[in-house]
Amino acid sequence: MFNESFAILDKVLHSVNDGFSVDVVFLDLAKEFDKVPHKRLLEKLRKHGIKGKLLSVIGNWLSNRKQRFKGRW
Repeated sequence: MFNESFAILDKVLHSVNDGFSVDVVFLDLAKEFDKVPHKRLLEKLRKHGIKGKLLSVIGNWLSNRKQRFKGRW
């Protein structure tokens, strides 16, 4: 995670130094994504207009996560 964050920060800083305007939004949705079945989440994102590369990135990220459920049996 650190390497990815550093790479993003590096790209943003280079863009700013080169005179480009940069907008950045950071969201920490890890726990929220773990509480929803991933296939259902991806389908809802598609229905709300998320598609292409962004949906693929989210799907790849979700595929590397483990879901944990707490409950009494």
